[in-house]
Amino acid sequence: MTVSVTLSDGRTDNYMRFGDAYVKHHDGTLDVLRSGAKQPHRYGIGEWTDVEGDEKRFKNRFWG
Repeated sequence: MTVSVTLSDGRTDNYMRFGDAYVKHHDGTLDVLRSGAKQPHRYGIGEWTDVEGDEKRFKNRFWG
């Protein structure tokens, strides 16, 4: 489970821990959720251009 973030200057940040995932936000920011880390690593608007890897899936549960 890896995440590769392509930055606006062409460099790439790679996250290679088991369980690393990313979340794209509607405002254009990106969070990389690191396994074992308390806070996500956030990329602001314009700091990143592309992301590949495992996207965090949220499960919606509706109780009847």
